[in-house]
Amino acid sequence: MITNSIHSTPTTKLILLDFFLVIGYILFFAGYVKSQEKSGISLSNFGGINSVRLNPSSLVNSKIYYDINIVSGDIFTENNFLFIHQNDYNLKGFLNRTPQIPSAETSGEGLDYNANIEFINGFEQTDILGPSFSIVMGNHATGIFTRAVTMTSVKNLPGYLGILFFEGLKYDTLHGIEQNYKEFEVAVSGWWEIGLSYAYTFKKIRQHQWSLGINARRLFGYSGVHIANYDANYTIIDTETINIKNLNAEIRYSLPIDYDTNEFPDNGRTFKGRGTAFDLGFTYRKNKESANSKNYRNFCEEVFEDYIFKIGVSVLDLGSLRFTENARQHSYENVSAYWQKTDTLEFRNINDMARQISTVFYNDPDASLVNANKIVIGMPTALSLQGDYNYFANWHIAGMVVIPLKIGEAQIHRPSQVLASLRYETNTFEVALPVSLYDFNKPRIGFSARLYYFTVGTEKLGGFFGNNDFYGLDFYFSIKFHILKGWCSRYNPPHDCRNLAF
Repeated sequence: MITNSIHSTPTTKLILLDFFLVIGYILFFAGYVKSQEKSGISLSNFGGINSVRLNPSSLVNSKIYYDINIVSGDIFTENNFLFIHQNDYNLKGFLNRTPQIPSAETSGEGLDYNANIEFINGFEQTDILGPSFSIVMGNHATGIFTRAVTMTSVKNLPGYLGILFFEGLKYDTLHGIEQNYKEFEVAVSGWWEIGLSYAYTFKKIRQHQWSLGINARRLFGYSGVHIANYDANYTIIDTETINIKNLNAEIRYSLPIDYDTNEFPDNGRTFKGRGTAFDLGFTYRKNKESANSKNYRNFCEEVFEDYIFKIGVSVLDLGSLRFTENARQHSYENVSAYWQKTDTLEFRNINDMARQISTVFYNDPDASLVNANKIVIGMPTALSLQGDYNYFANWHIAGMVVIPLKIGEAQIHRPSQVLASLRYETNTFEVALPVSLYDFNKPRIGFSARLYYFTVGTEKLGGFFGNNDFYGLDFYFSIKFHILKGWCSRYNPPHDCRNLAF
C-alpha cells in the first residue's frame, strides 16, 4: 500500500514523481534512529580495528597491540526538511524499537516541514561492527572485521516535491505552478560485509615515519534503490490532473519483496546482490624521538613511539553492489503525458504499478523496463584528510575533512564534513570535544568518552536535549577488549613500559 499524504488514510493513487519521492521518504525515515565518522573512536590512538573505517593505515599507528571488538554501533540521521517541533520532541519514545514519531495532523505542531528549503538533502546510516580483531606485529598490522550497514542519501530533492508529498495533491496552493527540475537523486542500500585490513610502516628515518594501509571488503547486499531525475517539467492542474510536459528519469531497485503479491519478505535469497569495496590510507608521523631500533623477543613487547603530529589521507568506499535477484531498472527518457483521473488509480502490487506508469508514458506496459536482470549501486566514495597534534602530554588537537567523490552513475551520496576536536587521552580514560560543520554549513558540538574498553559519543549533542527543533540524531558506542603495546601476558618486558596496560 502506498500513501500519497501523511495527512490522509492510505490510498493507491500516485503519479510517477510522487512514487519517486514516496520511496525515498519511506526508506529515508523508516530507520529514523537507525555517526557518520564516529570521530571519538576513529581519531583516537585507542581506536584499533574501529579506526580502519576512516583510515586503514591507522592500524599500525595505534597504541594497541591486540584488539578484539565485541560490538560497536553507529546511528546517524540528518536532513534539512522534516523536523519535530522542539516542544513535541521525546527522545525516549523516539528510540523505542517502534519509534513514536509525533503526529502531523495539526499545523505547527509535532512532525512538520521547512517550507523555505529550496533543495532537500538528507543522510541516514546504521553501522554495526560485529566480532572483529586486529594485531600489530612490528611494522605490520592486520585485522578482520564484520559489519552490517544501511545507508540512505537524498541529494538536491526539490523542496516543492517535499511539500507536495507532505500536503498531498489536494493542497491547492501548489496547483497551476509550472515546475522545472534538473538533477536530484535518492539512494538506499543495505548490506553485510566481511573485510580484511592490512597496514605497513614502510619507512622510518630518524623521527619520520610513513605507513600505508588497505581494507578489502566482500559485500552481501540485502536491498538497494536508486532514483535519479535528470530533467522534469510538469504542472499540477488540480487534484486529479497533472500535465507532465517532459520527464527524463530512472529508477533501479532490488527489494526483498514479491513484486506480484507485495509479500515481505519474499521467498528468494536473503542477499540479492554481491560486491567488493576497498579503502586506501596513508599516514605520515613525526615522532618525538628517533626510531627505536631495538630487537624485541616478542611483538607485544614493542612500545608505542609518541609523536608530535601525524597527517593522514584516505580514499573510502571504492566499490559497488551488483544486485542480480529481484532487480529492475525502469527508464523514462524524455516522455510526456497529460495525466487525468489520477485520483482513481489503483495499484495492486509493485509490478502492476510499474506497468500502468509505463502505459501512461509509452502506451506499452513493458516499455519502461530496460533491465530485469541486474542493477549496480555504488558505495559512498569519499576523500578524507586527518590530522592530529600532540601539543601537550595527553592532550591532542585533531582535525578531519570528508569530501564526497562522484565516481558512478548510481551511487549513495556521502555528505561532506569538517571537524576539529580537543582530546584528552590516557590508557584508562579518554574524553573528546569535537566541533564540526555537517555538509560544510551546519555547526554541531559533540562529546565522546572512553573508560577502559567502553566508548560512547555523539557529534550532535543538541539531538539529545531538545533545545532546538529536531532535524536529526547522532550516537555511537563501542564495547571491546584490547592489549596495549609494550605489555605481554607471559613475559616481563626488559624495558620501561611507558604504556603499561591496566
